[in-house]
Amino acid sequence: MGSGRDTDSSAPSRNSQEPSSSSRVRPGSGVSWFGLPRFQWSLTLLGLCVFTLSVVTYRLPAGEVGVAIAAVGLALQLGKVRVPFPVWLFGAFVLWVFVASLASPYADIALDKVPDQLKLLAIMLIVANALLTEGRLRFYLLFFLGCFVLFPVRGTLVGGDNVFGRALWNYIYSNPNDLAALCLLALGVALGFLFSKPSRILVRLGAGISAILLLVVILLTQSRGAFIGLVAGMGPALIWSGLKRPGRLLFSAGILALVIGLAIPASVWERLSGIEKVTSESTIAEADAVGSAAQRYAVQKVAWQIFVDHPVFGVGLGAYPLMNARYAPELGITDTHNTYLNLAAELGLPGLVLWCALVLSVLRYAYRSRRLATPGELATQQAWIERALWAYLVAGMFGSYAKLTFPYLLLAVLWCSATLLASPSPSDSGAAPTTRA
Repeated sequence: MGSGRDTDSSAPSRNSQEPSSSSRVRPGSGVSWFGLPRFQWSLTLLGLCVFTLSVVTYRLPAGEVGVAIAAVGLALQLGKVRVPFPVWLFGAFVLWVFVASLASPYADIALDKVPDQLKLLAIMLIVANALLTEGRLRFYLLFFLGCFVLFPVRGTLVGGDNVFGRALWNYIYSNPNDLAALCLLALGVALGFLFSKPSRILVRLGAGISAILLLVVILLTQSRGAFIGLVAGMGPALIWSGLKRPGRLLFSAGILALVIGLAIPASVWERLSGIEKVTSESTIAEADAVGSAAQRYAVQKVAWQIFVDHPVFGVGLGAYPLMNARYAPELGITDTHNTYLNLAAELGLPGLVLWCALVLSVLRYAYRSRRLATPGELATQQAWIERALWAYLVAGMFGSYAKLTFPYLLLAVLWCSATLLASPSPSDSGAAPTTRA
């Protein structure tokens, strides 16, 4: 069966000396106008793009229409639908969400969250069957990045609001921490295009500008968790890439410093400088002027106690804020500000384990596939998505991000990319690639 790589069908087999994926494409025949491999459209891909346009921009209320279009596409390829292991894992997670909701003291709230999880499950299945070829996958990433930069990023920088000096936009981007965490995912996509050399200069230039704007938005949100995630998840790779080309590093650093110097106020650095004080209980109250770090620490102690009291079923998805107010009335209705504590408190240890198994299984599969694959633009793109997800996971220690849609989109994209890299031979047929156990 073909691998789904969108390259020329006359490409040599792996028994010969195989060039990188970029050199297998004949100029003018296998490359589209924006420098990516050509591909054939499908209803599944069209529906996925409509859904993405809706959930990223909030300018087109057609998310359910997109899912319906994609569902028709899946029905037309009945018998060829692939259900990868991560989808089964997430299905088990959704089942546990339902079981835990039955045992919740706030069952009505918890049961209302089950349909949302089922939608995420459907989206992961759609992505797994829409991005069958390299051309489709890289086009979809470019489409996702364009939607993100043109709407939440532009909206934040031009006419965005702020709370205590922290930038935000609207809809799901109305929380500065959520906005910054989602920008980390988009930043990984942008850097993937920037460092994929065979991409057209226009694409790479747009990706570079997008990366700078995304970094500016992350800093303007003053999200310490996102900043730590950025440094931990992408910092080493960025430094290593710069050291290989010192001249480019100095040029890029100069442009970045100029933009940041003009766009970032001093209050951002004052807040970020408080990171060192959140490591000690004796100094955490001094971490920021409004005392948010100290309050989060108090909330997380409550979250741990709730988990200890409800270790198996938790209190139900979405029910933590009310339970927090019951345990600590002085703190009121508030979030855990920690993805892992939130999952443990709301779904118990089984829910936390299932969610972590989903994420880590995809990252492990992607890492192993990339290490064994021939270097090329797809492998480069995938590496930056992996780093973005690791950054997101690190930021998750300072915010509750398991209920957002975008990480599940990128997890499914990452699985598709890893499957393409693990496939034995290139093809432009659009057939589902062979997967490895």
